[in-house]
Amino acid sequence: MSLSRFILLSLLFNSFFQYPAFAQEGEPKILRLAIKPSEPWVMYDTSLPDNKKQPIGFSIDLWRGIAKKIGVKTQWVYTKNVPDLLKTVQEGRAEAGISAITIRSDREQVVDFSTSMFELGLQIMVREETGLGSPVSVLIEEISQFLTLENLLFFLLALFCVTNLRWWVDRWAPSESQTFSKHYWLGLYEAFWWSLTMLLTWETPKNKGLARAIDLTWHLIGLIALSVLTGVIAAALTIQAVGGAITSEKDLPDKPVAAVATDAPKDYLNKIGARVVPVKSLDEGIEMLLKGKVEALVHDGPRLLYLAKKINHDRKLESKPGVLVLPAVFNHQNYGIVLPNGSEYLEPVNLALLKLREPSGLEDSFHEELKKKWIPQTD
Repeated sequence: MSLSRFILLSLLFNSFFQYPAFAQEGEPKILRLAIKPSEPWVMYDTSLPDNKKQPIGFSIDLWRGIAKKIGVKTQWVYTKNVPDLLKTVQEGRAEAGISAITIRSDREQVVDFSTSMFELGLQIMVREETGLGSPVSVLIEEISQFLTLENLLFFLLALFCVTNLRWWVDRWAPSESQTFSKHYWLGLYEAFWWSLTMLLTWETPKNKGLARAIDLTWHLIGLIALSVLTGVIAAALTIQAVGGAITSEKDLPDKPVAAVATDAPKDYLNKIGARVVPVKSLDEGIEMLLKGKVEALVHDGPRLLYLAKKINHDRKLESKPGVLVLPAVFNHQNYGIVLPNGSEYLEPVNLALLKLREPSGLEDSFHEELKKKWIPQTD
């Protein structure tokens, strides 16, 4: 046997036994991918067993595009939260992880991240009624609270008594000083309109004595009532404009703000001096917000927009006020795909991401189409 033939047979033998994956060419490798629920990135029914879950969402569709590019099949590995997902990848129980994972320096020390798969920032969710409303709406609301049934009945009773008293005094005045008719019903009708007018305006009447004292007293009561109502409305407008309104992250210091305990927004809120109320999930944070236990909820903007759309649809059917996601975007950050340190998939995944973000001629890129499909836009 010639030396060249021996070398060729040795190479074939080593290739067959040392790299069995190539022996069955054409069958893609199965890659275990860790995921966790995070609307609208990853969504599935958590009550179902793993083999019946059907994950959908932006991250799921994006990964399907990446998997097709790098030639792998996917086996879903379900995790509960971000720390659980990171630990699953770090310990090798999954080859990669995807959801809505913020790229951070502390996380980069234990895992690798792909290039950015999505750029975003934090946004603020508030109750609809704490948004900046018009003075007219505040006026209507405060007047409706002032004009209760009890107050209205008391006013009508006082008006009836004053009208009768004023007509009776006028009847016994000298003829040249009389203002109303001596006939009861006609005189009462005239005295009624006098009572309403005298509440807000003052015209010096021609009568004197007791009639003049009644006129002055009734007018002063009207001025006091008007002053009280004006003060209440002014206070409501001041509270809305100064104390109650949240328009950006600059209004968050010293205010109770909900944030998911295991997610990045909590750390940012602590740095700016907000009174952070840690919650286990966004659902818990939204419930606290709607009950008035916190003044705001801070999280990644796209997810808040997605949830606000669902919440407002449901609450509109119940004729209840909904929530607002303020347009201000701050603390910009990037989402990435998680991989173990030194992963062989890092470069192929990065290359696939770049290709999926490149537009094809005049058409939108695959990535841009996913944004239109899954990410609500700020109104």
